[in-house]
Amino acid sequence: MISRGIAPNIVTYNSLIQGVCNIGQWKEAKSLLNEMVSRNIFPDVVTFNVLVDTLCKEGMVVEAKSVVEIMIQRDIEPDVITYNSLMDGYCLRGEMDEARKVFDLMLSMACMVNVSSCNILIIGYCKHKKIDQANRVFQEMLRRELVPNTITYNTLIDSFCKAGRIQVAEKLFSQMQDGRQQGEVNIVIYTIIIEGLCKAGKLESATGVFSSLSSKRVQPNVRTYTVMINGLCDGGLLVEAEKLLIEMGEKGCSPDGCTYNIIIRGFINNNETSRAVGLIQEMVEMGFSADASTTELIIDLLSKDKVDPALLSLLKSSL
Repeated sequence: MISRGIAPNIVTYNSLIQGVCNIGQWKEAKSLLNEMVSRNIFPDVVTFNVLVDTLCKEGMVVEAKSVVEIMIQRDIEPDVITYNSLMDGYCLRGEMDEARKVFDLMLSMACMVNVSSCNILIIGYCKHKKIDQANRVFQEMLRRELVPNTITYNTLIDSFCKAGRIQVAEKLFSQMQDGRQQGEVNIVIYTIIIEGLCKAGKLESATGVFSSLSSKRVQPNVRTYTVMINGLCDGGLLVEAEKLLIEMGEKGCSPDGCTYNIIIRGFINNNETSRAVGLIQEMVEMGFSADASTTELIIDLLSKDKVDPALLSLLKSSL
């Protein structure tokens, strides 16, 4: 480029620095920074944002904060991208108090906080099992008339489901269905709420959500079917579970190894060993094998002479 008489500009250097940072070549990034300054091309907010973001993703938050301080010293005002990257860096390290300080600093600046800012903090809190703090950030979003998106709701609903707080999850899910978010309610969130309802013992509600998918023109995936089959098995509804297994194939959504292992364990745990054996044979024919939990149950059946010993050979052949 230079040999052809084409002078690089700030956009050129920013792109190059982004590229070398992405592959962890810090010395090359520093060299490019020195080179651009020597050509009287000075780093702008984009340049610094690339450095801050990369440092934070590498866990080097102290260094990233120093870069932000240099920006301020050079009268280059950090923007929402700068602070979002810094906040994300603290979240990745589990330093949630520091992340919150950055968020509060952003709140004190006019129009600094956006949906991504809130999502970063919500994800960080949820990841570190601080879902009440995450919910408070969510409430702040609403007060500031920031519209939550699919990421916001998926993160919160998943966390409340895993914490066993299904009523809060259901309320959030209802808000999503009312259209109070950017983007559509997708199969990921339907699967999350179905699993949460199943684990909370609300099988009828879970079945209702699953049954509503067709009317909403949302296609269940393998994970959705597997979650619903697991819930039915846990509830002792083996006939319904097997119907769903058959339905999967009919609708072009072939069961995977996880699906088979779950329904096989369901039949074994409900003393339906003959049907379990049939499903094991079907699983092997489909090219899948028993996982550790299923194998343990089968070995227990073999030790009690409840199944044909030839089943062990069948399992070994699938490994």
